[in-house]
Amino acid sequence: MTSLESVTSMEHVERLRRYGVPFRSYLDAGRHLVRLALPGVLVQVPLAALSVLALTVAAGGSAAVVNQRFQLIGTSDAPILIWTVVLAAVALAGEIVVFPATVIIAAGHLVDRHVAPAEALRATVRRLPSLLVLLLVGALAFGAAAAAGAGVLMATDQRWPANAVLVVAAYAAMPGLLAVPGILLHGCSGLGSIRRAYRLTRLSFLPTALTLAFGVVLVPGAAAWALESGLGLLPGPLATLGWGLVATVLALAITPFQAAVVARQFLHCMAWRTEVDDSDLAHGLPDGPPPRPVRPSLLPAALLPGLLFSGVVLVNPFGWLEVAETNVTESWQPTERSDSSDNDPELRPFDLRDVHPGRGTGLTMVIDGFEDYASLLACPDISCRETTFTWAEPPNVNTDAAPGAVSALLPDGRLLLTTWSHQALRLLTCEADKCVPAPGSRNIARAYYPSGYTGVALAVRKGGGLVVAFADKERVNGDDSPTKDIVSVIFCAEVSCSRPETRHVARLDASAYLPDVHNLAVAMAPGDRPVVARFDTTSGQIHVISCADAACLRPRVTRPVPAYPPGVNDRLGRETGLALAVRGDGRPMIAYRDMNDRATKLLDCRTPDCAQADVITLDAGGPYRSTPALVLDRAARPLVAWSFRTALPYAP
Repeated sequence: MTSLESVTSMEHVERLRRYGVPFRSYLDAGRHLVRLALPGVLVQVPLAALSVLALTVAAGGSAAVVNQRFQLIGTSDAPILIWTVVLAAVALAGEIVVFPATVIIAAGHLVDRHVAPAEALRATVRRLPSLLVLLLVGALAFGAAAAAGAGVLMATDQRWPANAVLVVAAYAAMPGLLAVPGILLHGCSGLGSIRRAYRLTRLSFLPTALTLAFGVVLVPGAAAWALESGLGLLPGPLATLGWGLVATVLALAITPFQAAVVARQFLHCMAWRTEVDDSDLAHGLPDGPPPRPVRPSLLPAALLPGLLFSGVVLVNPFGWLEVAETNVTESWQPTERSDSSDNDPELRPFDLRDVHPGRGTGLTMVIDGFEDYASLLACPDISCRETTFTWAEPPNVNTDAAPGAVSALLPDGRLLLTTWSHQALRLLTCEADKCVPAPGSRNIARAYYPSGYTGVALAVRKGGGLVVAFADKERVNGDDSPTKDIVSVIFCAEVSCSRPETRHVARLDASAYLPDVHNLAVAMAPGDRPVVARFDTTSGQIHVISCADAACLRPRVTRPVPAYPPGVNDRLGRETGLALAVRGDGRPMIAYRDMNDRATKLLDCRTPDCAQADVITLDAGGPYRSTPALVLDRAARPLVAWSFRTALPYAP
């Protein structure tokens, strides 16, 4: 009888000594997934539902629905920071209770002791102070590893040594996960549980760390990445619903698999200690009545946060901005580089100049880079799934490679485009995929200063013909530099501009204008009166030139923006510039980049000559922002758009 009891008391020990901990843990978690997920359903689901509901109600103008997906927008990073901090705090507060409780339930299944979720949560709450100490130690260790990685990055100026430091530190910290069952089952203190975990794994440190890294981090991370990639293939509403449901299911399912790996690895290490029997493995598990059967009504409750969030996004009861976004270049195949492909057009940051509606439902974009030739990127329809990308002005000896391509849309749907030939300004008329010289085209003007630094802008007159704004340096004798910036308005009775009429309208202080087409803008006020805006990149001033009549016989120049303080021009970049629009009552509006604080601003003129104006700041400012674009909607409200990119640390 004694021999039989001895054999029976070693049954769990022998079973838990078997190797293949990750595989066996995942099988156990799959068999008992519903019960292992119950702590998460009881704790995380209510917290997630309340926090998501509160954040969506408070999102206001900081939220948008982009391709039927929720996205935070705004003039600063505050909305993203609030969402990140709140959701991370809620998730961490729930996980500090849910994960240990799941470990208890998983350990109970391994020794045939079925622990009720309520009992597991009570046991976790009783040991919460020690768990918080363990969390604090983990946070300090993470901070030390991050600081070490940053130090290596600063010392070597290379990423891979810094990443190697982080990987080694994370791998060395893996056995610390076994401190969780040490606190729960053996009553260790926070610091004592860490010492016990590393003593428990000292004879098998490398295999244990590898098992925990594989089962707790790598496999769940790969599963989340695969699901995210698969959901991206679903169409609109299905993807929205899928994101909400899958995120909820994934959050509830990952913890049971991770807890199962930690529980089995802990008991596996315990089973290999000498003089251990089944009662030692079951030590510390809470006693209580057997768990009740799982009610089917818990399933809809478990999916509540995902269903709630997806429903809010699809219905959009808060009236968030809805945007349909298409990645035009996503389907482009990389070109095999050869001698001939070197002459293909390229698309780089800040190369987009203008966007115009094409004939039908398509659109055409004008691309023009620094010291490059202009090109056309066209979409046959609004989906923009298929594109053509061709030169607008094919490279040849008769065309200057200057960033001076300015465009305007003609009433018949064609595009009017400027080009330079030996510093002479000419016009092209363009369809979606090709441009030809305008009929009867001749030189409209000739630049005294290099054409790349000469301001040009176009506007089509409602009564027919067009207006060309032209800014060039004053001609001087001898070796002296130009002293004035001469702004002219060129009137053309027809598109070919075969008989241009030039009128000088302003003589401004000379400035080191950057090679960018956004330094000069022109628009038509009521009565076909031209309005010109010139951006001085040295002083930061905006010169507004308004005409009292269609022939601009009495031009008036105002400067509604004060000059920069000394030293600001040292921070200027190629993203400086402005955009101009005129209301139906003749009052201009100007969107521009203020390089004093790097913010995007809107100049709202109170009078037609802009002698008085209000300045409205549109964003918090920062580098790598494009010159804003500006249009007026049918209610004469300004719509301003700009782009920006994040600067990444440079590593050779």
